[in-house]
Amino acid sequence: MTAETLTVRGACPHDCPDTCALITTVENGVAIKVHGNPAHRHTDGVLCTKVSRYAERNPPCRALLQPMRRTGPKGSGQFEPISWDEALDTIAARLGAIAARDPQAILPYSYAGTMGWCKASRWPRVSSTAWAPRCSTGPSAPPPAAK
Repeated sequence: MTAETLTVRGACPHDCPDTCALITTVENGVAIKVHGNPAHRHTDGVLCTKVSRYAERNPPCRALLQPMRRTGPKGSGQFEPISWDEALDTIAARLGAIAARDPQAILPYSYAGTMGWCKASRWPRVSSTAWAPRCSTGPSAPPPAAK
């Protein structure tokens, strides 16, 4: 069998502000090397320690192909397979419950991360409607004007 080697351009999956550009070498469907894109002007091709060893730390045999729900105590390794719809519904319900109780508890999920400019360009809309009013009505801020 002949090895098929591809070069795939992508973005780092971590939720940090750099949104590093990656170049991944894929051989027969398996990522064998990940390095930064030298044309990415924010990082000049430099990756953090976590991502620079991504191919080594994430072998294909460890890939999660189906969502799993924990059935035993944390750390017990007890899981059951569930559907993608059930997994997404469960996550949405849990995040919704957290947001209803304390919206600021899920604020980190609103940062730019891998969405880069697309998501970051929406930040003013989010901050002006959800986060900023909470910050501007703190104990030292004047009460909102009556309407």
